[in-house]
Order: sequence, then structure tokens, then C-alpha cells
Amino acid sequence: MARHLTLPSWQQTEVLLQHRRTRWALLLPFFGAGYILTVIFHVLTWQSGKPASPWVQVLYYDGLVLLTYSALWLLLWGETRQRGTTPVRTFWNLSIAALLAQGAGLLLLQIGSPPEGTTTSGFAYETGVPLTLVTVVQMNALALLGALLAFWVLLQLRGLVLFKRTRQSERYWRLMLGSMALSALLVDWLDPSEPVLVLLLVVPVGLMLRNAFRVSWILYLTFRQKLLNLGLSILAAGALSATLAFVSDQAHAYLWHYSAALSTFISLALAFGILYQATTFLSLLFHLPTTGDFQRKVDELAALHALMQLVRQVFDAERLAETIVRLPVEAGVAQSAWLALPDLQRGSLRPQVVAQWGLIDTPVDTLLDLEALYQETVTRRQPLLLEQALADHRVRARPDHSLGTLLAVPLLARNEVLGVLFVAREVAYGFEQDDVEAITVFAAQAALALDNAQLLAERLEKERLARELAIAREVQRRLLPQQIPRLPNLNVVATSIPAQEVGGDYYDLLPLDDNYLAFIVADVAGKGTSAAFYMAELQGIFRSLSRLTPEPTQFLTHANHALADTLERTAFISAVYGVFDFKAATLTLARAGHTPPVLLRPDQPPRLLRLQGLGLGLDRSGLFLQTLEPCTLTLMPGDRLILYTDGLIESRNSYGEPYGYERLLQLLTVHADQNAEALHTLILEALQQFTGRPVYDDDLTLVIFQWQPIPALPTETNRQLADKPLLSVEPSTLQPSRPSSDT
Repeated sequence: MARHLTLPSWQQTEVLLQHRRTRWALLLPFFGAGYILTVIFHVLTWQSGKPASPWVQVLYYDGLVLLTYSALWLLLWGETRQRGTTPVRTFWNLSIAALLAQGAGLLLLQIGSPPEGTTTSGFAYETGVPLTLVTVVQMNALALLGALLAFWVLLQLRGLVLFKRTRQSERYWRLMLGSMALSALLVDWLDPSEPVLVLLLVVPVGLMLRNAFRVSWILYLTFRQKLLNLGLSILAAGALSATLAFVSDQAHAYLWHYSAALSTFISLALAFGILYQATTFLSLLFHLPTTGDFQRKVDELAALHALMQLVRQVFDAERLAETIVRLPVEAGVAQSAWLALPDLQRGSLRPQVVAQWGLIDTPVDTLLDLEALYQETVTRRQPLLLEQALADHRVRARPDHSLGTLLAVPLLARNEVLGVLFVAREVAYGFEQDDVEAITVFAAQAALALDNAQLLAERLEKERLARELAIAREVQRRLLPQQIPRLPNLNVVATSIPAQEVGGDYYDLLPLDDNYLAFIVADVAGKGTSAAFYMAELQGIFRSLSRLTPEPTQFLTHANHALADTLERTAFISAVYGVFDFKAATLTLARAGHTPPVLLRPDQPPRLLRLQGLGLGLDRSGLFLQTLEPCTLTLMPGDRLILYTDGLIESRNSYGEPYGYERLLQLLTVHADQNAEALHTLILEALQQFTGRPVYDDDLTLVIFQWQPIPALPTETNRQLADKPLLSVEPSTLQPSRPSSDT
């Protein structure tokens, strides 16, 4: 694949200078040698006293002249093709060059005098009049002077003819130059008296007319510039006409004797210069009355360009709104403008004027029914034009309020109406069709800019929220246990995975002393930041209240009272709270609307501990305490207690099926011999394989306790403990173990 490399500016300048030096080194010696040879040819002809043979004239001299002045053309073309110029400078340069060339030609003709018996209008070999050294010098100097002027005229006008160039304009320019050169050569080779010479000039003259009407640069001039160019075109046309008259009269014999082809080309080039000045003068004259209208269109384009720049640069909504209403007024399209947008920040769809320009200090709402005009424009999704605004029942303005014509244009972006741009003129029927089209295009660009500003604001808001959520996630992470306490007879494995950036699941472990460990696993209803705030509040309650009232019934009752004043009516917290008594080898726990824990004992199927209890915050009366059903478990070696939130059992696969209790119990049955770490890994892997994705629908917390008493109990004791019921038959008579005062 080809790669285009862009050189730095200083390297590009160095390359251009190198090309210029090479061009001069090749073309200047070639032109100088050719010009000297033409001079020598005329000197030899003068000394011989007789004209050269036709073959020498055609093959040697005419070819030499063609190559010499072709080199001069290439030399001048290379010097001017990279230089931009203005019409004023072009016409001034042509005028000065024509006058200087004519003046220099007149001075040359004053040197010496023609030979006796000759006239300045009859120099030709056919007359038999011998040449003199003076006429040879005059002839060669006038030829060089005329060629320089002709080339200069064409190269100067080239920039104007090819203004806003296209392939077609370049083609016609090259065809004109080629036809001029070809016609000049044919004139040199044919008899001047033949009528066919007139036909030879038809093609170049037609192409000259075609290129002379390439004056589109006039449209971009101001009124003052047009007046200045009008005067300079007259000056340039007069100077070129005087020079052409001099070439055709006083210098004609010299130039024709030097080279009929060069003389014809010089005359054609000067004629094209005069023709271009004539079309320029007429075009400038006719465009003077339309200067104001065109300038208004230019201002409209400038306003559109400025707005397109704002699309990439301005993202402040307030500044952008001010710019949207200011540009149509500054462009001259309207005399006043205002922008109405819905107040989405306050949750209102009623339009609000966010910016206005060119109006008097009277509020817009007092001048017209803004909401009615806004709603009609939004419904139509097309510009609404009131040619006689004061006659419309929705306009309450007076004649002195400058609301003769009103135009409302919807701002459409992504097939949504972002707002409405209102523009007005003080007279009735003040907007033409092209004005409406221009304002519609302007409104489209304004809508794009406004949409980009809103999208950027939303993006910045999302980034701000993301940063805040990152901080909240870090704070929440620190609320969870940073390190599982090392316990001699209890192994703990825990994981908490939020479904979003922050979640509402919470678990914690708190050693009360050497013999007791309090724990809690909770799930705040919902997800996101609100759930995280309730989780933080629950963490403070657990850390403080579990030391004062560690017994599960009392703890959950006090926690319910503490959360009752802060939780919303639609919010609640499910929780499992318990206390391990290492000395008595017991576990006392209670469930407040949480998913039932699973007890897995060696050589026994897993069992769900379906304890009764309402969620925290659901009841603010005595019913909460009445429904609590605590229990005390006597622990056996190898007992595993699996605590989890509903994110485990309610996660769904691609078919919408929940994981459920049955799959969990089946998994625990198959792997009942595994320790806490292995079970923890197996459960998470099975859940991910079931859902088919690494993320979960809800917050997920999984805590597994494994009892490993030291020393191990005798086998007979283990068998007796295994025969005991999991739950007390009469919950009201349960007395959970609690820390004694002397512990």
C-alpha cells in the first residue's frame, strides 16, 4: 500500500527552492543561448545582404525561435504559478507593464534611423531592402519586450480565469493557449494574403471569449473593492489597447520581420487581455447593485461557518444558546432572535426562553403566546412562517415591537426536537424563500451543536457519577470485613459481589471475646447507591449493637427500631444474625425475612433452616418481635453453615429459569464431603455455568462456616448429637447462649 508522507514546512520550502534553482539552471542558459543565436542569425543575414533560404528559415530559425521563447514561457510560468494575487494587484501590474513596454518600445524606435528608401511599416525580406545593425538590435529587443509582455499578461490573468478552478476550466485554458500558439505557427508558415488565415483565428478567438467570461471572483468583492477594480480595469484596458496599437502599427514591421508567429501570438495575448478587461468592466458594472444582497449571503455563510466551528469548540450550553441567537442577527438575516427550550432540569416540557438577541427589554412571553407557537412548530416539525405576525391571534405585540414577520424553526437532532429558534423582522413579508432556507440550514447546524453540548454535559455528568460511584464502591468495600478473623475451631469463607458499581448486600464478623463470634448476612431491597447507604447504616448498627445486645432476638428487634425512622416505606432489609459460642459448641441465630440458611452435616442431606421472621423495616409495631423464631444449634465436627443472599437462588439463565433452591441443595448433596473452601468455589462455578455469564442479576453474597472443634468429640457423643433436632420445638422456651459477664 502506498504511503503519502507529509514533509515539514521547512523541508517543503527547501524542496521548492531546490526546484527553482534547478529550473533556472536549466532554462536560463537555454533561453540565453537561443536568443543569442537569433541575434547572430539576423547579423549574418544583414552582413550577407540577402535573405536566408526558405528551408533554413523554417527548419532552423523558426524552430530556434519556438524553442527559445518556449523556454522563456516555462521560466516565467514557474515563477508565477505558485503566487496568489488579487484582482487589484493584477490589473495594476498589467497597466504598469503595458505602459512600461510601450514606453521602452518607443525609446527603442528612436535609436538610429531606418535605412534610406525604407519605411518603418515595410521591413520585410521581400522588399529587398538590406538590414542595418541598428534595425537588428531594435528588432530583437522589441521581440523580447513584446514576448515578455504577452507572457506576463497571460500569466497574470491565469489566476483570475482559474478562480474556483475545475477540470473543465483548466481544460479550456490550456486549449486557448494551445490554439493561440498553433494559429501563430500556421500564420508564419502560410501566405499572409490567403483568406484561410482568418479561419485560423476563429478557434482561438472563440476560446478567448470563453475564458474571458470567467469572472466569478467578482462575486466575492465588496462594493468598495468593485469600484476600485472598475477603475483599474479601465486603466488596464486603455494601457493594453495603446500597447496593441503600438505593436500593430509602429512595431509591427519589426516584430513581423523577426517572427510572424511570435508577432501573431503577442497580438492575440494583448487582445485577450483587452477582452478580459472589457468583460470585467461590464460584470463589475452589472454586479454593483447586487453587492448588498451578495454580501448578506456571504455573511450567512460566515455565520454558518462560525456555528460549525462552535460545534467543535463550544460546549457551554449558555454560551452556545447566546451564539445561536446572535449569529442570524449579525448576518443580517433577521433583526431579532430568541431560543426556546424545554426546562428538562425541572422536569417541565413548557418552553423557556434561554437566550435572545436584538429584542427590546420587553419579555417575550408578553409579546406572544410562546407555548402555543412552540407546540405548533414541534408538532409540524417544519418551519412556521407568520408573514403578518401582528395579525395572528397568538401575537400580542404592538407595531413598535419590531415583530412584522415571525419565523419559527424547529431544532431537530437525532429525530428529536430539541427546541425552537424564533427569528423576526420588523416589516411584514420580511423573509424571502431563500431566507427561510438559509435559516433552516442554520437551525440544523444549531441543533447539531446544541445536541453535542447536551451529550457532552451528559457525558461529564456520567463521568462525575462514575467517580462518585468509584468512591462509594471503595467506601463500601471497606465496610465489608477486610480480613477474616483466625479462629481455632471455625473456618470461614466469604464472598460479596455487587451487581452494579455498589450494592446492598452486607456481611460482617465481629469477635465479641475469645468465646463468642457475632455474624450477620443482610440484603437491602434494591440495588445501587440507596441500597449502599442503608448497608452502611446497618454496618454501624451491627458494630455497636451486637456488643450491647448480642442475643439474636434482641439484636434484630433493636435494629428494626433503629432502621424504622430512616428506611423508606417501600424499603426493607432481610438479614440473618447469629452468635457462635465456642466454649459450648453452639450456634444461636435468627432470620429476619432472609433466605434460609443451609446446614450441611457429614453423612446427612443438606437442610434448609426455615426460621420465621419479618424483614427489618416492614413492621414498626410489636408484630416484628412476635414473628421472630430464634434457634440454637449444637455444633458437630464438620458442620457447614451456608449463608447467602437471593442473588444466588434468583440468578437466571438465558431461558429465564432461576437457579433456585433445588439446584443448590442438589449441588450440596453431591459434594457433601467437601470442605468450606471447596464448596464455596463449586457453588460460584456452578452458578456461572448455569447463567452463562460472569455477571449476576442481583447482588450476591456467599458465606460458609465450617465447625472444626479442637479436640474432636468422641464418636459416641457425635452420634448422640446427630440424633438431636435441628430446631427447638418450642421457640418461646429457647434460651440462646450469650456471653456471661465474667467472660
